[in-house]
Amino acid sequence: MKKIILILLISPYILFAQINLNYNQTQDIEFVKSFKNNTEVNSYKTKDGLTINIGDTITIGRALTKKEKQKYNDTFTQIVVGNVKSVLKNEFRYLPYNYKGEKAIVQSIFVNHEKYTGYNVLKNKKEMPLFVSVFIKIPKQDDFNSIKGISNLLSFSRLTILNLELALTTGELLNPNQPLTKEEAIKKLKESKDLMELGLLSKKEYNRLKKELTPLILK
Repeated sequence: MKKIILILLISPYILFAQINLNYNQTQDIEFVKSFKNNTEVNSYKTKDGLTINIGDTITIGRALTKKEKQKYNDTFTQIVVGNVKSVLKNEFRYLPYNYKGEKAIVQSIFVNHEKYTGYNVLKNKKEMPLFVSVFIKIPKQDDFNSIKGISNLLSFSRLTILNLELALTTGELLNPNQPLTKEEAIKKLKESKDLMELGLLSKKEYNRLKKELTPLILK
């Protein structure tokens, strides 16, 4: 009887145990075997150290296209409309390119096993690495009397990031941990020098920035 009571007391904590995942774990075949597709997790730490939690606000980047100037029919490659947990891939509706800069709130984080593309018919699907998807929601304005309010009412607000790592790598999702490009580093160093010459930045601070940015400029 005591054992039954103890199990009943512990079970809620087991059911609602937090799963905090990181990139290295998703690539560990032995570790991922215990995960079923669409398993939800509480947080995820990306390959470059960015931690995504439920409730976090994230910013949509630029749709990945080969063209510098985007056209009306361009879409994102890693962001689709709606919650697509149980939707077939050929039914995905990809997000239009003009959502760049929109902020969204993380509603849920879930994982799936990568698709096996080999010829071993006996291959266990759970012996494939995991990829992380994120269901997000763009907050809508309540001012339906304004043009912007009407626009928000008609827009897509519930979205799914299909592969979080790919979305960050391609820039479709802005990454605050993303290192500066060579051009960005040069621009920042020039701006810092101008500030120093104007007396708005100390020489010590400028030298610190120069030391930090030089490897990015020279690589």
